[in-house]
Parts: sequence; structure tokens; C-alpha cells
Amino acid sequence: MAPVLDSLSQKLAEKWLSALAVPGLLLVAAVAAGAVLGHGSALDGSLLLGRLGQWAKEAGRWPALGQVAVVTAIVLAAVAAGALVRACAEGAERIWTGEWPGPARALAGRLTARRLARWQRIERDIGRLREPATASLRDERVRQDLAELAARRDAIAFAPPRRPTFTGDRMAGTEARLRHQYGIDLAACWSRLWLVLPEDVRTELRTSRSRVDAAVDGSVWACCYLLLGCLWWPAAVAAAGTGLVAWRRGRRAVTAHAELVESAVDVYLRRLVDELGVDVSAGPPDPRVGTALNRVALKAR
Repeated sequence: MAPVLDSLSQKLAEKWLSALAVPGLLLVAAVAAGAVLGHGSALDGSLLLGRLGQWAKEAGRWPALGQVAVVTAIVLAAVAAGALVRACAEGAERIWTGEWPGPARALAGRLTARRLARWQRIERDIGRLREPATASLRDERVRQDLAELAARRDAIAFAPPRRPTFTGDRMAGTEARLRHQYGIDLAACWSRLWLVLPEDVRTELRTSRSRVDAAVDGSVWACCYLLLGCLWWPAAVAAAGTGLVAWRRGRRAVTAHAELVESAVDVYLRRLVDELGVDVSAGPPDPRVGTALNRVALKAR
């Protein structure tokens, strides 16, 4: 048992260091630089180095206990910043997925309507290109136009948008596709499906989910730097870069995670059916199987 606990402690320490301490230390350093330089001397490296040298000389004359206390305070400030970001990540994830709170629902409705109108307009253009005879569809230019329109449509959503964000529609679209294909309530049946998944599949799902979480955390860090930009304008530039990277990585991570979840259901739903004993028919699962699984998951009669 002791080796297991030691290994777990080491993994938790590594996770804590990467997820909380390092980004928090960067933010603390940025706050210190902003406090020294401000807007007027935002890029004055000599001023910053001079102030740091002065602080180092003063700290060198302190007793060892005082130096340890300062280092401890810096580390605690970094951890507190990281903990604050993690606490705000749940709210940020709701923004990513389009589950906006009451005061923002009106804005969410307008954005959803705008995204739906764009999606439907492109879908109509695709339909017009498909109307001519089959001979026209063989034309290379028509095929290229269709591919470009399909890419533009899928960049908005894979199905008619129901959320104000791409990531929200991507996850909701996965649930809708699985419900249409198998009749399964993914939210109700997922925990039971998880129990029959092989460990390597679970590990891959955890990894893909961690990429989504990292992107959400990155957006919160970007907000922190944006607030610091009120004191020191280079932080606003860093916020823009951090936010852009988080947004791009988040879209890719959510797409990959949604595809992996859908693939897990496609491949292992039959195993769940066999384990629960709700269906003995041959052939691939159909909506009747999903209905039976939902009754088991929801304890419905």
C-alpha cells in the first residue's frame, strides 16, 4: 500500500505544480512587473532589473526566516491564483458550452438565432447546388463549391445550432446524433457505459477531457491578464494571445472529445447491452435498445 500512496502523492504533486503553481507564478511575476512599471514605463527593462536588484540586496540582509517567509508568501500567492482560476473554470465552461445564466439568456438567444440563420443560409446554398442533374454534380467546380460550403457550415455547427457557441453545439450535437441513432440518453447511461469500457479507452477519454479543461483554464487565465492590463498594458497583449490560443485549442479539443465519446458509444454499446441483459436480438443496436437502456438508467417503469 505504501508504494501506491507514494506514487499517487508524486502524481498529485506533479499535477499541482503544472496546473496551479507554474501559471500562478507567471501571473504573480506579471503583477509585480506591472506594479513596478505601470503604463508609463511599460517596456523599460532596465527599470525593472534595477528594482529587482534593489529588492534582492534588501532581501539578502534579512534573516533566513524572513527570506523563507517571503518565498512562502510568493508560492502561496501563486497557488491562490491557480485555485481561483480552477474555481472560476466551472463558470467558464458554462460559457463555452452555451449554458449562460439568466441575465445573459437574451444575448444567448440572439447569438443562437444569428448562428442558425447563417447555418440555414449555407444549407440552402448547398441544396441549390445539389438540385441540378447528376451530370452537373460531376463538374469539378461544383464539387469544390459544395466542399467549401460544407466546411463553412460545419465551422458553425454540424447540425442546426441550438446553442450560442460552437463548443456547446458540438457536444449537444453528439448527444442528439446518438439519441437519433440508438435512442440512448447519453447523460443517463454514460456512467454505466463507463464501467464496461476498457481501461485504455477510459485513459484516452480522460486525456481528451483534460485537454478541454486546459483550454477552459486558459481562457480564465486570459481574463486574469486582461484585468492586469488595466494596470500594465503588455498584460492585455498577453491576454489576447492567451485567449486566442485557448479558443483554438478548445475548439479542437472539444471536437476530438465529442468524436471520441461518440466512438466509444458506437463500439461498446453492445457490451453494455449484454452486461445489463436488456436486449437479446441480433444485429446492431437500434432505438429500441436505447429505450430499454434508458429505462434501466432512469429506473423508469
